Amino acid sequence: MGLFSKKPTICNICKKEVSHKHKPKSEWQIEGPLCGDCYVTQMKKFYELSLRQKCVTCGMEKDVPDLWEPRYQWDMTGLLCKTCFDKKDLEFKNQKSFCTVCHKKLGMIRYNPKKHWVLDGQLCKECWNVNKAKMD
Repeated sequence: MGLFSKKPTICNICKKEVSHKHKPKSEWQIEGPLCGDCYVTQMKKFYELSLRQKCVTCGMEKDVPDLWEPRYQWDMTGLLCKTCFDKKDLEFKNQKSFCTVCHKKLGMIRYNPKKHWVLDGQLCKECWNVNKAKMD
């Protein structure tokens, strides 16, 4: 037994003798060295898991490239699937182009409700005047 002699190392997963050992990442929760093949398969497994996320509204799990990022006006975090994105977009357009109380189509002039009115969306002039008379 010489000064630089090495004991043979064995892969922790496939139990084969390893000429070059690879150290597993801590999030894999594997102790001991790995061979090159097992290291690559573990790497693929954890990489594919990071490419899948759930839709914020419906919870359907999809690949990240298939999910849509919400518009900044919606004040949302996370990703949406195509159907939820289309629903939210249509809802947002209706909220911006129709009065929230009487559902009349809004023209150029739109009125934003006061915070203590607890209304979401915009109002026409008549509804804004009625709410102002009632609430103030």
